[in-house]
Amino acid sequence: MEEFLKHFKHHSRAELRWLSEVFEGVRQQLHPLIDPSLGLSVVRLSLAVVSKVQRAVGSDSSGLPVSYRLVSVSELAREQRTACLSSLSWSSAHYLEGAKWAEQKLPEYKALPRDNLLLIGFLCDGRAAGTSDGVWRVRDAGGSVSCTMLTSSCLWLGRLMLFPTWNYIPQNAPVAGYLELIDPPVCVTLEAMAFDPGGTLSEVMSVTRAAELLRQRCEDQGCVCVSGQVSVVCPLLLIGGKRFFCLVLSEGGSSVPVFITEAKHQYWRQCVCVGQSVCISSLRVCSLQGLDGRRVLTDSCQSRLHPQESSEEPDTHTHTDDTDTHTPLPSSSAPSVRVKRSTLISFKGTVTKVLNAEAGLYEMDGQVGLCLAYQPAQKWGGGLRPGAELQLHNVHFLYQACPFGPRVVLCVCLRSSLQVRAFSRSSSPAEVTGSHSAQQRLLLERNLGVSEYLWLCYCQNAVAERLCPRWVRAERVCVVAGRLLDFVCDGEPKRQKKRDIYREMIQEPHQCPVTTYCVMWPAVALWSVRQVCEWMRCEVWASLSLLSLLPSSSTHLTAPELNAPLRWSAHPLPLALAAPGPLMLLGVLELDHTRTTLTLRDQTHTLACVCVQTGQSGAVDTAWQGCLVCVRRCTLVMERFMKTNFPSWKHLDQPSYITHKHCRVYLQLCVDDLTIISPSAAMSRRLSERRDGGTPERPRAAPAEAPTRPLTPERPRAAPAEVPTRPLTPAACVSLLLRLESKQGVALQNGWGGAQRLQLGFVCRAACLGDVQRWGRDPKNSRTEERERGGASVCPQVELHFMGPCVRWFPVLHPGCVYRLIALNTEDVSVLKAKGVSARGGVKQLSSPALLLQPQWRIHTLADELPDTQSGVPALMTVSEVLHGSSATEIVSFYGVLSQRITLQEDGGTKPKIQSLTAVQDPNSEADLRVRLSVQDAQSPGQVIHLYWDLSGGPYTHGLIAGASLQVHHVQRKVSRACNVYCRSLPISCVSITDLSSVSSGSGASPSPPPMMLLGEWASARTQRGVVGQVKGHVVRVLSLRLQWTCSLCGSIFRQTSCGRTHPPCDSTSAVFQAEAKVAVEDGSADAHVFFSSDTVCDLLMMSAGQWEGLQRHVRVKGHVKVYTRGYNMTCDEYPDDSLVQYLNCVCSSSAVCRRIHLTCRIRAQRTGKPQLRKVHRGQTEFICKFPPALQLQCQHIHTR
Repeated sequence: MEEFLKHFKHHSRAELRWLSEVFEGVRQQLHPLIDPSLGLSVVRLSLAVVSKVQRAVGSDSSGLPVSYRLVSVSELAREQRTACLSSLSWSSAHYLEGAKWAEQKLPEYKALPRDNLLLIGFLCDGRAAGTSDGVWRVRDAGGSVSCTMLTSSCLWLGRLMLFPTWNYIPQNAPVAGYLELIDPPVCVTLEAMAFDPGGTLSEVMSVTRAAELLRQRCEDQGCVCVSGQVSVVCPLLLIGGKRFFCLVLSEGGSSVPVFITEAKHQYWRQCVCVGQSVCISSLRVCSLQGLDGRRVLTDSCQSRLHPQESSEEPDTHTHTDDTDTHTPLPSSSAPSVRVKRSTLISFKGTVTKVLNAEAGLYEMDGQVGLCLAYQPAQKWGGGLRPGAELQLHNVHFLYQACPFGPRVVLCVCLRSSLQVRAFSRSSSPAEVTGSHSAQQRLLLERNLGVSEYLWLCYCQNAVAERLCPRWVRAERVCVVAGRLLDFVCDGEPKRQKKRDIYREMIQEPHQCPVTTYCVMWPAVALWSVRQVCEWMRCEVWASLSLLSLLPSSSTHLTAPELNAPLRWSAHPLPLALAAPGPLMLLGVLELDHTRTTLTLRDQTHTLACVCVQTGQSGAVDTAWQGCLVCVRRCTLVMERFMKTNFPSWKHLDQPSYITHKHCRVYLQLCVDDLTIISPSAAMSRRLSERRDGGTPERPRAAPAEAPTRPLTPERPRAAPAEVPTRPLTPAACVSLLLRLESKQGVALQNGWGGAQRLQLGFVCRAACLGDVQRWGRDPKNSRTEERERGGASVCPQVELHFMGPCVRWFPVLHPGCVYRLIALNTEDVSVLKAKGVSARGGVKQLSSPALLLQPQWRIHTLADELPDTQSGVPALMTVSEVLHGSSATEIVSFYGVLSQRITLQEDGGTKPKIQSLTAVQDPNSEADLRVRLSVQDAQSPGQVIHLYWDLSGGPYTHGLIAGASLQVHHVQRKVSRACNVYCRSLPISCVSITDLSSVSSGSGASPSPPPMMLLGEWASARTQRGVVGQVKGHVVRVLSLRLQWTCSLCGSIFRQTSCGRTHPPCDSTSAVFQAEAKVAVEDGSADAHVFFSSDTVCDLLMMSAGQWEGLQRHVRVKGHVKVYTRGYNMTCDEYPDDSLVQYLNCVCSSSAVCRRIHLTCRIRAQRTGKPQLRKVHRGQTEFICKFPPALQLQCQHIHTR
């Protein structure tokens, strides 16, 4: 060191200290790699380093950059944790100007901080480390680090270089970070570590002559030297353990492909670029077996690359082929999908965002997408950070390739080349990528087109965000996305013919998987559960039209009558209409004890689902719990709850009269329409048993592969079927085979086991089909064994009590089905033994033994076992049997179709409430909600029964909308004073939705017209009477007619402009006109009294709109007018001689009113009483006959034709 320092006697102490550190660094890190045969001492090498540093700094011989610290490669990779920039030649002003520009260009990133580090090392290609992957490295005695350069030269390989300006980008990976060499390196010594000048150059051959040589088939062709311009630079490929790349030399209209296969020439890939002129020596002529024996040029061990003066670069943003053709898809594809041909262009732009580094997706210039998936990616990033400027050649231009990404996408293929023209000045991280990502493996395995691949990446991002890691492991996300892609493509993957990489690289005209693409396909949007919930909550109020919720007679309704229909309304909408394009939901089906329904869940939200299953009376199998399913067909149901005080229909456009509103949103679906993406453990066993036994499968699985490996490892029922990391010991358990006989509704009950508060619960009655059995493993829903079935002819009854968390089993328990109850982690059979109350003193015990279920127990449906299990379950009654059955008990269970739902007026607080139990309102229940459900017979729609149901006693019951098929259990049958049969709910009552086909069909499906009825048959007590029917008859006379202006608030008579109520006075200024007529109608079989309301009176009297309005003006003076029949005329008690009364008498007795008429009517409450005696004259003979009370009907519609 003293000899070295003698050359710097006149320098300061700080400079001498800095020189000592440089000398030690050179001695330890650089000199050991110098070939001893060169005779280069440490002193001479250190002097050369100092000289090059001074020249790079630009200072005189007396100044040294003492603020820069010499750093070794190993220290840089080990100690440097943050990205940094170092430059010997930049001034502070230059750096600050560049940093400001970088932060303005990408505001979300800070500029790279500057560190004064001095880096010196050897440039190598990795062969010294045992690898030859074509990647340049900076090496010293401590190690090496990958690097990328803007420009490179073959002459730099093996030389000791000083790097004036560079960025270091660390990575959170086992591999160290990498260097971005901004300025060209400076050679420290002229001697190379291993320099081989090669042989003499042969005669230089043009590309045109070389192309003619390749077309010849003569033998014994020697090595040639070809000079030309590089037009294509293909990526470095590794196939069959052999690395190579291809470049195409062009001249005029001729081109020749050159394959570089020698390991020591792989670094040439970084030394050539499109538009550069090169000369390559010692090339051999070879034939490609995979390309019909086409002859190409390949390098040899003696080959050398000699760059020449570069020509002008090709223009960017220009098309090289502007012929876009539109071709239809094959017949198996959808006719609306177009296939378009991409265009090859050159492009220059700046990376602004990394969309998905593993998938090779980037964003350029804020609006252009870049897809690198069809090329092998560099594991260390290659400088592709936001802010980097890229030069692309032979890249495919695609427009609207995917609806869920940029409209313009540039996609590289094996013929494309990408070169970094300027490194990013921002501290944006480098995403660690690799050529073996899950997306690219799927792309290669299935030969996906670019449209399918872009949709796959969109789907993968959605699955990772919404399901990972709770239900889907990170390494299985791409598998789920692949299954969804197959499902969207109708189970027919768009597989192309086997790829030929040699044709893709060198064949003209160019053909590759990116040459054609589908326009905006697949277009299926994958919504999250939260997204669909938020859309439904917005849609439920955006679609609200108050006038559409009211009947046609809304203009004649008073305020109480007007506000009553607005309390509740439903807005069902098919999923396909929720978005302009196709829509799909993805989630896990789970049970929720707070909702007592199945729910569709992901990590964003939970949505209640009303599920049915065809062929099993709507019973849903418990195996669906835990399945990851895809939903493409379902009904979005939005229920509105409002409190309003509109004075009249004229104020409907004023939202201030809506005092409160909220909504409930949920899905209605049939599980047969679901596609299983990943089954639960129970569903996997069910599918495998059906597959092995030859039973046709009901649930549909994703077409990609048999879903035998669940992807939901959180719960035991969805444990992955893959080989676990450690052996799992099967847990012992006990089980009991049950047949469900009946099920009660969910309600608040007293807690068991010392619980001091009310909690939700329900009770089921079941029959034990055998004794409790021990198992060495969980049998789940496997086929029953002979030992499980009891030999007794009478099965003992047991009451199953579900409390608290166990209430979650409510939606999957159905009377008549067989279940296996399992208690895990125990061998004690007594835990499943029902306990009863001992009878003493001759008291007869009526209740069955009870069993309280525990939250950790499991229940599995056994759908394929015991076909005779329905014998012990009482059959449900029809609506007709409930209405007219003489043997109908007080507590009945029946089935039917819900035709109408009406919300009753709120209870005025007469029911006592326990404040401690109702202080906190459960969001899953409704307070003071009582409804009237009109249930019609499934076979005879004219038979309708009213069911009064209290929905405030427990969790809210979803799915009670018109068109749903119901099963109603344990309701009280009652008869009104008017002898009408109706039903009322009890605390044990239960209602189940069994079919949704009428709801799913939408409101466009017109209901069947009411049946044609004869009045004599309709009035006969011996005939089952329908509620609604059509009648054709003759109007005998108008019995009464009432016309009245009514105050819309209090219902009193309204005269002129004021309400007539005086005690207390009413200051209302709004009134509605109401009319009612009672008419005698006969059809030859009997007569009936038909009542016409306000909206049908005008049609009955055959008045025009002007006549009807004029009549209303005359009535407003008096407030009300009522005329009735007396003899053959009509009179009025108050104004018998009034002109208005005389006019009404003429109208009601005219032939225009007393005419043949066609009506749609419904039964009114019938009058009870003894038959009346009437005189009947026939000719001159007088008869006295008994006439029963006339049939009372309400007209709903007058048919004009």
